[in-house]
Amino acid sequence: WGDGNIDADPLFVDADSSGDYHLTDLSPCISAAADSVQIESVWYFAPTTDIEGNPRPSPAGTIPDMGAYEHENGAGDYNGPVWYVDASATLPYANGSAFAKFIKIQFAIDASTSGDTVLVAAGTYVENIDYGGKNIAILGADRETTIIDGGEAGRVVTFQSGELPSAVLRGFTLQNGLEANGGGIYCTGGSSPSLYDLIITNNSANGGAGVHCFSGSSPRLENIKIINNSATGNNGRGGGLRCTTNSDPTLVNVLISDNTATQEGGGVFCYNSDPSFVNVTITGNLSSIADGGGMFIKSNSGVNLLNTIIGGNESNEIEFSSVDDSSTITISYSNIAGGQDSIITNDNGTVIWGDGSIDVDPMFVDTANGNYHLLASSQCINGGDPTTFDSDGTIADIGAYPYLNSYSGP
Repeated sequence: WGDGNIDADPLFVDADSSGDYHLTDLSPCISAAADSVQIESVWYFAPTTDIEGNPRPSPAGTIPDMGAYEHENGAGDYNGPVWYVDASATLPYANGSAFAKFIKIQFAIDASTSGDTVLVAAGTYVENIDYGGKNIAILGADRETTIIDGGEAGRVVTFQSGELPSAVLRGFTLQNGLEANGGGIYCTGGSSPSLYDLIITNNSANGGAGVHCFSGSSPRLENIKIINNSATGNNGRGGGLRCTTNSDPTLVNVLISDNTATQEGGGVFCYNSDPSFVNVTITGNLSSIADGGGMFIKSNSGVNLLNTIIGGNESNEIEFSSVDDSSTITISYSNIAGGQDSIITNDNGTVIWGDGSIDVDPMFVDTANGNYHLLASSQCINGGDPTTFDSDGTIADIGAYPYLNSYSGP
């Protein structure tokens, strides 16, 4: 029993009715043969043509097929619109169909067209993907088990060709990216994708180690953890998030924690951009030069915080640049450690302290182990904007994680 033998339905075209033993496009026998084999010191070579006189292998450069008839198109034609990816796929060919899945996400991106969907099975994919201007949805099986690992060979995900909100990335862990800008995700050139249900962790860059939004790029980030990323070097700004040059991202239910920067903005660095933070928790971040451990703001006309917690950052929570144009931040129904007086304006910033903002211990469950959910005793529960609501129907809580009430009485 030599190498390469299989036990599978060969998927003939029509063996029963017409005796057609050609291989269908999805046959497991396609590209599963060998052009030569050595058995007991004797070499055996496959014929150069099949039973019909077609070249074997065909097309030139592919692996031969099993059986009498060489299939003409390798894995066969498949045109989506759903493309399948599975790192554990073992077929010797692939066309992205459910029966012949790609082993790399980038293969599916290259094969797709705007409007298509890429479904990615759980597993670890060591690659660096670029949407290439295609407004497609790439959906992982689960963010805990579906991992794109940049392998420290570049950023993990790139949007640089004007992708629209219909370009979706959901359900992944993005890790081990290493790049000058945007180790985990880099959005530039007016790209504004939709990013959901992600863990962005252990990435490194000079700027925006977790996420970098640049040059008019305004993505939406929702239900995301940006944790343990490092902005390094002389330009190490924005360990978690960096938004620059007219980029106005919207963050909803996002945790930005335990990120570091050698310069300003351990958690967030904002320059000439107006991001919005809604139900965001920014905690445990560090600026090595003590400039905006939580958030550093420079030349921004309007940063907005709503239902947001900022606290426990080193060595200060929010700081404005002392140079360049003045900036403004509007804070409403948020919990800022130290209150309004703790914000370092450097005589170059305006703080609009709106309704409902507080300065209390948020009462996280377990900060030592990175659990930033709220305890039942937290004053952040039902402390958000009274016109906004959590999924349990109660007034919105402050922070990334709502305390959902499952008690039904009486």
